[in-house]
Amino acid sequence: MVKLLRKGDEQRRSWNIMDASRSRDAAYVPQLLAMLKSNETYSNKRHIIRALGNIGDPRAEAPLLALLHSSGGLMLGDVVHSLGQLKSQRAVPRLKSLRSDKRQWVRQNATWALRNIQRHRRR
Repeated sequence: MVKLLRKGDEQRRSWNIMDASRSRDAAYVPQLLAMLKSNETYSNKRHIIRALGNIGDPRAEAPLLALLHSSGGLMLGDVVHSLGQLKSQRAVPRLKSLRSDKRQWVRQNATWALRNIQRHRRR
């Protein structure tokens, strides 16, 4: 049974999001996408982004691509990693440019994501 992720205080929502991430259950994707658009905290939005990557559902690609062009800081690194998990071909041009980003977290994730996407293409 899918639980309601928005229930409780910030900490409870955080645990709910992480549980959904660990479950890799695509039934949580609609809730996660709705929470991503909401006024959820920065920290929980990062958890949501990572959960979407872990679940690997294609419905997450378009919202993550939008964040790829509008996010900054640590969240950008999370978006990059999740798009790599989704093996998003549409993200490749932006990921290539992010390999030279000033933030190490973003550079490392862009390099990993590109490798992961290329591995998928060779199969």
